[in-house]
Amino acid sequence: MDKTLFNLHDLVLLLLAFECLAFSAFLMISKKVNPLGHILLAAFLVAHGLIALHELILWGSAFRHWVLSLSPNIFFSFNFAYFLDGPLLFLFCCSLVKPGFALQRKQLLHLLPAVIFLFYISSAYYAQTPAEKAEQITSYEFTYSWHYLLFDAMAKLSRIVYLLLALKLVSGALKATSATADRVQLPPEKTWIKYLLGAFFMVIAWEALLTLIKVYGLFSPVNVRIFEILGISDYYFLFALINMLIFLTFKDITLGSVQAAQTSDNHAASQFQAASEAGQKAEIKAKEPVNMDYVRSIEKAMTEDNIYRNPNISLERLAEQLSIPVKDLSSTINRHFQVNFYEYLNGYRINEARQTLEREAASKRSITDIFYEAGFNSKSVYNTLFKKQFNTTPSQYRKQFLAQKAEAKKPTEK
Repeated sequence: MDKTLFNLHDLVLLLLAFECLAFSAFLMISKKVNPLGHILLAAFLVAHGLIALHELILWGSAFRHWVLSLSPNIFFSFNFAYFLDGPLLFLFCCSLVKPGFALQRKQLLHLLPAVIFLFYISSAYYAQTPAEKAEQITSYEFTYSWHYLLFDAMAKLSRIVYLLLALKLVSGALKATSATADRVQLPPEKTWIKYLLGAFFMVIAWEALLTLIKVYGLFSPVNVRIFEILGISDYYFLFALINMLIFLTFKDITLGSVQAAQTSDNHAASQFQAASEAGQKAEIKAKEPVNMDYVRSIEKAMTEDNIYRNPNISLERLAEQLSIPVKDLSSTINRHFQVNFYEYLNGYRINEARQTLEREAASKRSITDIFYEAGFNSKSVYNTLFKKQFNTTPSQYRKQFLAQKAEAKKPTEK
C-alpha cells in the first residue's frame, strides 16, 4: 500500500479501542474485589472500544475509504454501542454503592434503545443496495440525514442522563455518614470515582454539543471546520480519560489485592491485641456494668441496618455512626459479646453467607458473589473463617446441604 492508512487522529482511536478491549479482558480474569462490578466495567470498556472503532470507520480520512472498498456493511455496525455505555456505567456504579446488587430482568429495559436503533439502522441503511450504501457513505448523505441525527442526539442526551444518575449515586455514598440497607458508605479514598465521572460528564456533554450543532446545521449552514475541531479534540479528551480510568482501576485492584491479603493478617493481629486489651481492661472495669444502650445500638446496626455488609466498615466508622466513643464501643463488644470487633462483624457475615448458601443452594449462584454480598472483601479470609466454624468449605457445605435435603424428601415421596 503506497498511501498512509492512518493519520495521528486515527491512531489515537485505534489505540483507544485496543486499550479498552485489552483492559476489559484483564478485568474478566481478575475478578478479585467485585466480580459483578468488574463484568459491568469490562462491558463498559468494550462499548467504548466499539465506539472508537465506529468513529474510526466513519470519519477516518483514509481508513474509511479502505473499509468502504471491503464492504459498506461494515459502516454503522458498531454504532449501537452509543446506547450501551451510559447504562453500563450506571449499573457499574450501582454495583459499587448498593449492597448485594444483582442484575435482574427489569434491567434489560436499559437495552431497549439499542434494540430500537438496530431496527432503525437495519431498515434505513442496511436495506439499501450496496451501490446506494456506498454512495451515501461517500457523500456523507446518510450521516447528516435528519433521522440519523435524531437517533444520534437521543443517544448522546441519554448518556448525559445516565451520567447524572451515576454521579448522584456515588456522591451520595461518599457523603453518607453511615451505611444503610440500600447504600454502602464509600471511603474517602474512592473519591476519584466521583471526579472521573465528572470528567466523563464533561466529555459526553462535549459530544452532545457536537451532535446538537449538526442538528442545527439541518436548518442553517454551519462551518464544517467547527465539526472537525470539536470531533478531533473529543478523541484526545476521551483517550486521556479512558487511560486515567484504566490506571486508577488497575491501581485500585492491585491495592485491593494487597490490602485483602493484609486484612487476613491484620485480623489475626488485631484479635490478639484486642484480647490482650480486653484482659487488661477487665481487671480495671470488672465491676463496671456494660452500657446496655450501647449494646442495643450495636445490635440494631447489625440486625436492622445490616452494617456488616459494608466491606469498608471499621471500628472507627461504626463508632462515628452510633455516636459512641471508639474505646467504649470496643470495650462493649469485648465485654458483652466476648469477642473483638472483627470477630463480631465476621460472625454476622458468616451467618448470612451460610443462610444464603442454604436458601439458594439449588440456584447454582456463585459462592464468590455470596460472600461479597455478605460483606467480605477477601476470598481467603472468607474460606478460612467458614472452614473454621463449619469444618468444611463453602462448596462442600452446599453439596452436603443439598444431599441432606434430597434425603429428607425421600420418605415423603414414597
